[in-house]
Amino acid sequence: MASFAGYKLIGINAYSKNKDYALMLGRYLTNYDNQMKRLKERGLGPSNVKAAESDLVKTNPAICALNDQAPYAAAQRIGDKYWDPAQTLGTILLDGNSEGTDLQTLLDSTVEGITAEN
Repeated sequence: MASFAGYKLIGINAYSKNKDYALMLGRYLTNYDNQMKRLKERGLGPSNVKAAESDLVKTNPAICALNDQAPYAAAQRIGDKYWDPAQTLGTILLDGNSEGTDLQTLLDSTVEGITAEN
């Protein structure tokens, strides 16, 4: 049995024609109030530094356990082969799976792409 530690990261393309909206979304998602709401409603640890220092975080047993285990955890990394198959799956799903491919087949193809040899 092992412990994994990781994070979610969302990037903003500096050359996007909608860069300003993406920045606004990033600020909205990570502001103190929304991070605290996320903690209270879903029990998820905040990424906002001030929210992470709150008494609610310090008294949350699950978050405390994760923090205590962090020094012994292995970093959870996603390999380079993840992104192209994930994008393909996402595109198919966003388009409504117009070819009607069985969901399990789509998932199996995605896993095959991620785990394929170079």
